[in-house]
Amino acid sequence: MGCLSTPLRKGRQPHGGVERMVRFARFAVLVLVALAMAAPAEANWIAEFAHSIVRDTKRRCCWPKPFNRSDVDSVQAPFALMVANGWRSQNMLAEHHFAAGSGELTEAGRLKVRWIVAEAPQQHRIIYVHRADSFEATAARVDHVQQLAARLVPEGPLPPVIETGAIEPRWSAAEVDIVDRKFLDTIPDPRLRALPTIETGSD
Repeated sequence: MGCLSTPLRKGRQPHGGVERMVRFARFAVLVLVALAMAAPAEANWIAEFAHSIVRDTKRRCCWPKPFNRSDVDSVQAPFALMVANGWRSQNMLAEHHFAAGSGELTEAGRLKVRWIVAEAPQQHRIIYVHRADSFEATAARVDHVQQLAARLVPEGPLPPVIETGAIEPRWSAAEVDIVDRKFLDTIPDPRLRALPTIETGSD
């Protein structure tokens, strides 16, 4: 018996899968040619895409450091403010640093200005002047402080002199004396440190 070929169904063409692959290959070649002919700025999208993948991978590896800077700053800000307020209180010239009426510096005021411009850390050499009851009296205080600072710092920039209305922490002389005496009374007696004993073995 001879071999009989199976009749094809109506509307079905032989090798249809191969034809679809050929059409897809032609379409892919056209897309690649179009990308190759595109402008350089548009042709770099592949490199930019690869760079974004690398960047996102590194961000995930070091999480949360790139994104928690604002949280760290919000936590550290109060400490920086407390440090600034402490130095303002330390470098503030109050009522007892000026003579009544004239606004001239007293001996205590001159010594404090000398300490600020000569011994305070460089970044904290700022002189704060407590405001007086009138604008004229405050201006006289600032003028006397600036004159003394100019004599103490003959070269280089002068330390800034800033008016402030901050409340000065007040301690009476009696309170300061009590604290100092209590400190001296609680100092332990001096004593020598015990020497370690050396044990000697017998024969």
